[in-house]
Formats: sequence, C-alpha cells, structure tokens
Amino acid sequence: MRPSERRKWKKHDEPSPRELREMRERGEWIDEEDDEPIKKAPLAFRVLAWVSLIAIFFAVGYGATSLVFKWMDGGGGQKTPSNLVASQEDAADLLARAKSADEVAASSNIVTCTLSIPEGGAFVSRQIQCSAGLREDTMKQALSAYMDAVKESSMLDPTTQNINLFQSGDWLYLNMNAKFLESLNKLGAEKSRFLITGMVKTMADNFSPVSKIKFYVDGKEVRDKKPVDLTAAWGI
Repeated sequence: MRPSERRKWKKHDEPSPRELREMRERGEWIDEEDDEPIKKAPLAFRVLAWVSLIAIFFAVGYGATSLVFKWMDGGGGQKTPSNLVASQEDAADLLARAKSADEVAASSNIVTCTLSIPEGGAFVSRQIQCSAGLREDTMKQALSAYMDAVKESSMLDPTTQNINLFQSGDWLYLNMNAKFLESLNKLGAEKSRFLITGMVKTMADNFSPVSKIKFYVDGKEVRDKKPVDLTAAWGI
C-alpha cells in the first residue's frame, strides 16, 4: 500500500483503521474531540448542585442522629432504671418513698440520753433524743441539755457554756467558761456539789466507761478549792 501522504483524499473520505493508526503515529491526524476544550456547566447550575449535595448530606446526618437519640432514649439496649419515672404521679410516689427512707435512716441515728437533774434534794431523770453521730458530738448534746435544764432553776448563769470536751479512758475533761465558776460561787458548797454530781452522773450513765470529770475554766486548771474543790477529778 502506498504511503498515506500520497493518497488522494476525496470529500467526506475517511481513512481506514490502519491508515488512521499510522497517521496518528506520525502526528498527521488529530482527533477533533481532542482539540475541543472541556465545557463547564454554568455557574448557577454548579452552585445549585453543591447546595443540593450539602442539603442531602445534612438530611442524612440529621436523620441518623435522630435515630441514635431515639435509641438512647429507649434505653440504648439496656434495662430501664428503676428510678426513671414517666409521669407526675410516679415522680410523687418516688419522692414519698425517698422521704420515708430518709426518715428511717434518721431514726436509726437517734439515741436516748437520760439526764439526772438536781431537784429538791434528789435527782430527777429526764430523757432526751440525741443524734448518734460522733461520740464527742453526742456528749456535747447531752451536756448542753443538762446545763439548759439546771439553768431553768437558775442554778447556772444563762451564759454558762462548755467550750470543749475530751475523753480519755474513764476520764472526761470539760473546759468551761468563767461563768461556770461564778455560778458555783453564787450557789455555795452544798448546791454546787449537787449540781456537779448530777453532771457526772448524767455523763457516766450514758457514756461508759466515763466515771470521772476533770474541770477546767477557760483552758486553765482551777486552783481555788472554794466553794467546791475543782483541783481534782469528780466522781460519783
């Protein structure tokens, strides 16, 4: 076959596949579609396409998230908690049961303390309720109740108070304020002994093994032995 460059081409004549291949190899044939630039869609259509794609992604994400939250609200495959309520009546019932449980717990933390109040030359028993928390706190409650009771009969100055207390073995150490000593001086020896004995008896009856009380005034040992001797510990 003669070379393709010597061939006489007629109008609308097309080369054979072999001639087309050889012409391409020699660079004598260029496909028209290769010369045509790629045409882009109008900007408005491209913007619309991107907006539509974003809307599709948003819708899919929103739907998937809603399904996940519904699944979690349903318990997420776990057992529904017993304290989960669905109505106002159930909530009221749950609160009532919780309040009842708190009352039971509070009542189990209450102890009865017996006070020995000096009255008319004898001791009158009086029972009070104390919280069964720390032993020292319960002691303070009982001692405060005893002093309040004797203040009613004016045996102690209304401002008399226990500053702090401390137990070691069968000894109880009481640090009182100065008004305690002033009250004893006004009472005299006999009534003071009666008042202190009632205090020792109250603490000993409720807080074993306490059997003696050593008194301090404003953090200092008492040197004066009148009207009663507070230099030594008092027992029953």
